[in-house]
Amino acid sequence: QLAVVANKYACSAVRGVVRRKGKKPVFSGKAIHYDTRSSTVNLEKGVASLLTPNGRLKVKFRIPAYFQKFVNWNVRESNLVKCRDGRYMLMISIEKTTLESKKTGEVIGVDRGINNLIATSDGWLYDGTHVFEVKRHYVSLRGRLQSKGTRSAKRHLRKMSGSEKRFMRDVNHCLSKKLIMKAGKDGVIVFENLEGIRNARHRNKQNWLFSNWAFHQLEQLTVYKGEESGVAIELVSARDTSKTCSVCGNPGWRIGSIFRCKACGITLNADLNAAANILHRYTSADGLQFNQSIAPDESQLSKPQISICGS
Repeated sequence: QLAVVANKYACSAVRGVVRRKGKKPVFSGKAIHYDTRSSTVNLEKGVASLLTPNGRLKVKFRIPAYFQKFVNWNVRESNLVKCRDGRYMLMISIEKTTLESKKTGEVIGVDRGINNLIATSDGWLYDGTHVFEVKRHYVSLRGRLQSKGTRSAKRHLRKMSGSEKRFMRDVNHCLSKKLIMKAGKDGVIVFENLEGIRNARHRNKQNWLFSNWAFHQLEQLTVYKGEESGVAIELVSARDTSKTCSVCGNPGWRIGSIFRCKACGITLNADLNAAANILHRYTSADGLQFNQSIAPDESQLSKPQISICGS
């Protein structure tokens, strides 16, 4: 059975190389690949039964604290890898059946931005000032280090890059978790489709913001949390969502954080207006009804609290 699994793995690797027109794969021989027939893994008990040429070998393993939440998932396959220090690591692939949303619950339109990282159609604003300042600090520091070009500066740049990515991912984990909680089971979260935003032309001062902002990461994290919680994630066109009045549907103009309608004369928070338009676009396409107010809810105005939030 081990030979069958190894042959299957090798064929898969070769097919991948052919598709990518790359170099012939080279295997180090320091990993053994197991499927469900050649291994039995009990995550709750921390015991694995692995097939060897001399029969079955039972081994105990320790699961790090962070991964304890996955012990009830289904094991698909595993790789036994020998590390450089002589220890062995069992790398396990697991899966979980996702909950499909019935789309009968709350529907929330979400606008992503910079001044406010999140604006929702039910009046929630997440202030992006702190994140903006942190990102600007990293940009300034990166520029100074790159101008030095020393070995120490390059080492600091690599370390700083990891720190910046962890910071932004932590923020997006918190935001996605909050959105899922707001929608609830069988709810729907509607994002605008931001594909191509990195290639769009912006004012020079905004170029570094749009090129470094983790818009899509928030969407991806919300999708996987939604699959676990039975919340559907939908995308609609972002065209003119910031230029259209969410009350009467006529064009208006945005001045800073304020949107003014040319036709009805109403003045709205620009980000909340865009979030409402995102909701409108989804509900009108699906024939749904909504009665959400787009006035900001003062009790929901949020500042970053990333240090105490998990994923």
